[in-house]
Amino acid sequence: MRKDVTLGKATQGQKMTHIKYKLNLISNLYARGLFLFLAILVMCLPALSIAGTVNLPETGQTTSYATGDDGDIQAGVAWPSPRFTNNGDSTITDNLTGLMWTQDANLPAGTKTWQEALNYVAGLNAGSYQGYTDWRLPNINELESLVNAEESNSATWLNSQAFTNVQSIYYWSSTRSNSAMWLVDMSVGNVSYPMTTVGYVWPVRSGSGGSFDNSEIWETGQNVSYATGDDGDIKAGVAWPTPRFTDNGDGTVTDNLTGLVWTQDANLPAGTKTWQQALDYVKGMNAGTYPNLGYTDWRLPNRKGLFSLIDRSQYNPPIQSGHPFTNVQSNFYWGAGQ
Repeated sequence: MRKDVTLGKATQGQKMTHIKYKLNLISNLYARGLFLFLAILVMCLPALSIAGTVNLPETGQTTSYATGDDGDIQAGVAWPSPRFTNNGDSTITDNLTGLMWTQDANLPAGTKTWQEALNYVAGLNAGSYQGYTDWRLPNINELESLVNAEESNSATWLNSQAFTNVQSIYYWSSTRSNSAMWLVDMSVGNVSYPMTTVGYVWPVRSGSGGSFDNSEIWETGQNVSYATGDDGDIKAGVAWPTPRFTDNGDGTVTDNLTGLVWTQDANLPAGTKTWQQALDYVKGMNAGTYPNLGYTDWRLPNRKGLFSLIDRSQYNPPIQSGHPFTNVQSNFYWGAGQ
């Protein structure tokens, strides 16, 4: 799969593909050629302030391949500089999210099963690794936050940011949906359920400095625990507001967690489009060629926006039960990223 997908710029010899997300069990980032997929639209209202929300950060993509894509718009909180701080004690603080990671991204010096990964982190806490007893296996949102969509290999980039031994392959998260334990491929940034029985382990803990511009990581939605120390047990992240979504009565829905406003109809074009056609459709909405519900600043969502909709406790589609959206398709949705 790695040869077919890149989340950033194409390196020499690689095939450039666009990113699409499947809304059934997962938001799987696999691309198998240039198929036609559904477009979902999001609008950001910068002046909108909703108490208790998080601010989604940028994806990292800065190269633009088409007008209206992620590299063109760069929606979200700009990353602080420096992004990471070496604490001098074998830990690194992410100044964007406020999370503290082990500097060594392969502390166990090898792969482990999911349960072994949880056990390993429990052992770190029992031994007060670097003076802390609250290490955890990161949930899927925390782990994905390390991906840089501009880079063809996020592991290589992370190793240049004071981390050591970041592997260009799968890392376990603590998030699980029934039999599916979620992983992130630190090479191309794929989020998937196991295509392997083992993965690498990268412990994390909540830092003391807080996040940058309220860009904290939010809960995944997992509410069932399958093992001590998993996502359903710890539920790390910002709790979702109640209600999570508000039907604005004008064909739009506000996500009260992120403050983003979405079209209520999750299949507004009434069919599938190529990536470029999806961008063109959004451009047409803003120009008034297509119905725009009274707004002219619609955009195709980037990966952070699409990921933010996912409730890891739900299936087909994985959006919170009782949501007000219509025509949500259990299929792939385009993101604005390359």
